[in-house]
Amino acid sequence: MKRQGKLLVDFVMYALFLYLMSYQAGRGLLLHGVLGCALFVLFLLHHLLNLGWYRGLGQGIYTSVRIMFLVLNFLLMIVMILMAVSSVMMSGNVFDFSPVPTAEWGRALHTASTAWGFVLMALHVGLHTHAFLNKLQRKVWETCFAYAYILLFLLVMAAGIGCCFWSGLWRDMFLLSGGTETVQPFVFYGQLMGTTLAACQVIHLLLSVCSRRNTKRNTAA
Repeated sequence: MKRQGKLLVDFVMYALFLYLMSYQAGRGLLLHGVLGCALFVLFLLHHLLNLGWYRGLGQGIYTSVRIMFLVLNFLLMIVMILMAVSSVMMSGNVFDFSPVPTAEWGRALHTASTAWGFVLMALHVGLHTHAFLNKLQRKVWETCFAYAYILLFLLVMAAGIGCCFWSGLWRDMFLLSGGTETVQPFVFYGQLMGTTLAACQVIHLLLSVCSRRNTKRNTAA
């Protein structure tokens, strides 16, 4: 039951993030702010549901895979906090009480932290989909569809990386100008989901390489 609750929280977080990423002026700042607050609350709930992970930080051996988990999770936490802080700095209808004046660099911080937050969240999703992709790969690897799987895997990953560029996400990450044209929300959602798939595949490849290195090292020892 707890696992199902975690999955529900994670799914709602991802759906909210997708919607908030497609925000355009005129849609309604109040709704954007309220849903942004809901996303941050779900983020806190996600961590409360995973307190066991924090309790185990001082135990066990830190392998390359575990270090990757640790670094990625803490980077995501920092970026989410920056998203919340920058939203207060740009406060309008939601945070009228904010003592922090609105600043242009606050808007820039919100744009960059949101873009990095989405990418880090996509990579975080990849940490949890690795086991599924690993199992799928093992089932296909010894069949006649192995080469077709490799080709499909690479095509999907290439398309997902392309989605990161087509959506303009990479420009927001580094606060680059250009690409002001607007696209339909559902096209943008598709691009972000494609980016998420590519991020999951990249993490899967990295974890597979780390796992093989650890296996070779243990065999040699």
